[in-house]
Amino acid sequence: MVYQIVRKEILENLMSLRFTLSLLLTVSLFAASTFIFVDNHRQQLDDYWNKTNENLSAFRERSAQLYKLAFYEQHVYRKPKLLALCAGGFEQSLPGHFTFDAFAVDLPQLAGQSNFTLPRFADVDWAFIVSLIFSFIAFVFAYDSICGERERGTLRLILAGATPRATILLGKYIGLILTLGIPLLLGLLVSLIIVVTARVGVVGPAIWTRILSIVALSFLYLSIFVFLGLFVSTRTARSSISMATLLLVWVVLIILIPSLGRLISDRLQRSPTAEEFERAKSEAIRRVDNAVSAGKFGKNAGRRTSNREECNPPARARYANAGADAVNQVIERHHSRMVAQAQTGRYFTCISPAVVYQRMSEAIAGTGISRCVNIYQQIKQYQVQLKEYIRDRDREDPDSLHLLFDEEHSVAEWNAISKRPVSFDTVPKFQERDLALGKSLQLAIWDIGLLALFNLVFFAASFVSFLRYDVR
Repeated sequence: MVYQIVRKEILENLMSLRFTLSLLLTVSLFAASTFIFVDNHRQQLDDYWNKTNENLSAFRERSAQLYKLAFYEQHVYRKPKLLALCAGGFEQSLPGHFTFDAFAVDLPQLAGQSNFTLPRFADVDWAFIVSLIFSFIAFVFAYDSICGERERGTLRLILAGATPRATILLGKYIGLILTLGIPLLLGLLVSLIIVVTARVGVVGPAIWTRILSIVALSFLYLSIFVFLGLFVSTRTARSSISMATLLLVWVVLIILIPSLGRLISDRLQRSPTAEEFERAKSEAIRRVDNAVSAGKFGKNAGRRTSNREECNPPARARYANAGADAVNQVIERHHSRMVAQAQTGRYFTCISPAVVYQRMSEAIAGTGISRCVNIYQQIKQYQVQLKEYIRDRDREDPDSLHLLFDEEHSVAEWNAISKRPVSFDTVPKFQERDLALGKSLQLAIWDIGLLALFNLVFFAASFVSFLRYDVR
């Protein structure tokens, strides 16, 4: 009996005007957004490689003298990802430029890697289309699935044949999911064909696995709105009331609640302003200077001179490194508070399935805020590797004082770090590492659990409501 109900549901939907319009709308959106993504992605890749090669070329020149490697301010850019097509995670508005040397990592900055003529439409990715458009389409198909049958009198006839209500609900659910799957899979197929034929990147097995994971979880997300549509349809007597109710629910869940994220984060987790940040750095330096006056770092630590005999190089090194560490701690705190502010809004808006789905898709695709934080941590780890490399090469020079500290003028004048050349091939270079799929799924596990919980709650609500539904 389930098969007959599913077949009837699919055939009725396929022959309806709403299916034709939904199919045309979604396929057009997938195609248009993919064409724009391909053009932008190609431009961004060219820009990325040009800037990356410039940075490596300048870094290579510094290898002529070891100490210059420590003080070279490297510029690292976030590499454009092909999976941003699936879930861009607001890539264009997130920091993509990182500057650092062996002593300090500056705060991430925005990098001009987007097409400024189309800043909004370029952000229309798969996750946006599924979370916004398909959630509404799910309501369009589900709003009259029960109450519409009641209005036409067909629901009474079906129940008169002793068909269990659970069977009817299951058949309608499967029919609606399969109906939604047709425009979704066609749109995704069109999008993938455009990407593959454009040859803007290598679509390897790892990428295919992530894509399939996102597609599978997209159906889990849409299932929530099918169950919600069935629930509202069983709670109303007329289809017009059901549609109006679902429209209100859609606006609240998809538009209103996600838009409150910024307001909530500003109120609950405010990050310091630029002026407060600069004052905090000045205060940190002042405390280190006071420690110099108290003789904490040794005699003549605060004296800056090019004459090595007139000062105390080890003391000066301890003082300079203490100042760099103090500023780095301020930068790290500021960065942590900025990340916390960005995450707070999402934590408090996770009652919206759209927010949960977006966050889950970003985790699997390896984009969004999590990726920016991950790059920042990788740079911190690379900074340690670079320091160790410089120390190891410096130990080989008997003329060096073997003092690695953040003061280029004194280091150069005193020969505190070796001035010998090194082979650039042996110098560690920064390279962003993507998270493995297992780690990405681990980051998304709570969001997947939330989507499953939403499904369970709305399934139970629709099932209980339909069992008590009056078909007269």
